[in-house]
Amino acid sequence: MFARLTFIAALAFAPMAAAQDAAPPASAEAIAEARARADRLIADANAVGVFVNSTKDDGLARVTHLPSGMTCTFGGAPQDRISIFPSTAAGVPHGEDVGCVSFDAALTIDMTLYATRYRPLPSEAAVLADARRAITSRWPDAQPYTGGLPMMTLEGRSPTLSAAYKIRINEAEKLTMALVTHRDGWGFKARATGPYDQATGVALYAGVLLEGALLDRED
Repeated sequence: MFARLTFIAALAFAPMAAAQDAAPPASAEAIAEARARADRLIADANAVGVFVNSTKDDGLARVTHLPSGMTCTFGGAPQDRISIFPSTAAGVPHGEDVGCVSFDAALTIDMTLYATRYRPLPSEAAVLADARRAITSRWPDAQPYTGGLPMMTLEGRSPTLSAAYKIRINEAEKLTMALVTHRDGWGFKARATGPYDQATGVALYAGVLLEGALLDRED
């Protein structure tokens, strides 16, 4: 299911003719390499017991955050990593404030997924407001994106909150955005940055990956 969602997101970037070509199944060697990569990511983050290797048979490394059920997928970029953030004054136990960083080299999209269980959990609106402040603090010239962007909304759930901005990185125009959703006492957030001229695709990609990361925990 997740691979299919990722493929749908990629359609926003690719001509329809190219999208007709289905990716071949992963080889046994590719699957073994993906599993080894997931193990390394967990070990490098000292995340044993917090994340578990959940790689499947499509050649993509996957890890699942045990407390929240969030599953992160990695394509093998050097930027890929897991983060376990230090406990804060908010009293978040070790392993309940985490992130997964990935980079899609083909689409040039940076993506970070976060899972946090604050007590009490701030509202989705408050978390999004913090994300807005972080974006405009890092990029003071950031301009709010005023065009319409697609959002993933699942039946029976309130819409995911989002905010998007036009920024410049190394003289290139980029779209950077934040998406926020709360589920079962957990706060989940996605941060994505990609080509501004592919704003629709960046938003679709971010929404698909956020929902894909939470699919297994909904079963």
